Amino acid sequence: MISPRNLWILLMTFSTWKGVMTLDREACVPIRLSPNQQDTLPDVETLRIQRGLPGKAGGIGPVGPQGAQGPRGLPGTCACDPNEIAQIHVFLGNITAKLESLIALHHYALKVDQCDHMPCKNGGTCINDGNSYICNCTDGYEGNDCSIRIQCVVPSAPNNGTISRESGQLVSYKENITYRCNDRHVVAYQVNNFLVATCQKNKQWTKDTPVCVVDDCNPDSCSGRGTCINQIGRTICECDEGYEGSDCSVQNNPCDLSPCGQRGVCVWEEDMNYTCRCLPGYHGKNCETIIASDCVRAVGMEDGSVGNNYITASRSLNSANPPHKARLRQTRGWVSPHPPQRDDWLQVDLKTSTTVVAVETQGHSTGAYWTTSYKIAHGFTENDLQVIQNDQGQDLIFQGNRDYNSVV
Repeated sequence: MISPRNLWILLMTFSTWKGVMTLDREACVPIRLSPNQQDTLPDVETLRIQRGLPGKAGGIGPVGPQGAQGPRGLPGTCACDPNEIAQIHVFLGNITAKLESLIALHHYALKVDQCDHMPCKNGGTCINDGNSYICNCTDGYEGNDCSIRIQCVVPSAPNNGTISRESGQLVSYKENITYRCNDRHVVAYQVNNFLVATCQKNKQWTKDTPVCVVDDCNPDSCSGRGTCINQIGRTICECDEGYEGSDCSVQNNPCDLSPCGQRGVCVWEEDMNYTCRCLPGYHGKNCETIIASDCVRAVGMEDGSVGNNYITASRSLNSANPPHKARLRQTRGWVSPHPPQRDDWLQVDLKTSTTVVAVETQGHSTGAYWTTSYKIAHGFTENDLQVIQNDQGQDLIFQGNRDYNSVV
């Protein structure tokens, strides 16, 4: 009895059996003879597929190079029902047919692992794709089997310049070539007389062939306060900070940047130097420090008067750095998880109406974390917090720390 889970291929001649092979039913595929298979089996005259349950008539008609025809599917299809029994009979007109013919038909009918013969070269990874395969090539190779090396054609040397490889030569992926301008010439729009280009995966270079121009820059081109750049037919100046103009001769007023804010008056001295004349109660270069008086006292964060349960945060890195560790001049501190987010927050409930005139910040005692800038919101309930703003209605951003130990 033939198992319903097996598909049998029987090779028959007019006078004798030549061989029998068992195939997994689930590997059933359309049998379609390509020119290669026809060469392997030159004596195939008729191929019929008969299928049906025992004792029950049924089947599909003649099959040839154009595929199957029959009532169970579209042309060229082979429906595999686990409850059916299918037999493929190959009738050969030549009794000298060899067993190799059966093996060739077996490989054609089965969905074999196409990666078994390792078709991908140069380190490529083979992925079985049903009756075919796909090669994922390593960097520098392409093609169906990764046998083609990716190369770029070396272009011609620039006018008034040279190139490090011979023009027309093939250069492999990721290799470099160097353009170099002749004496008293530089690469246009740059300050150097050379340019390096790299061969890319698309077989193009990362940089186009440069234009070598006469170097018309001199030490006085930008008044000594900028960098002279040669363009095609002219020069331009990229000015240093604090200077502007075509030759960088015009000095900017540093007080235009309002370094003293509303805490003092800025006085421009010379170059980029300025002095902030601070209002009463402030001092520092930018009047950033508040002078404490007898009427100013700590609200209880540093000495612990504000309890741990009154200090909360949006999130914490771990249990060793909870919100209540955010106390001034203490070990460790509060740390938010990585990566940091702009909407992370730390909240302190003072439990009573309090006039707050200053906020001091300090980094983590391990030296690994500190806050560079922040906003302040205040209110009487969590749902009614208002961000402190300037006269123009913009949120004020306060300067934080630049190291872990300084108190700002």
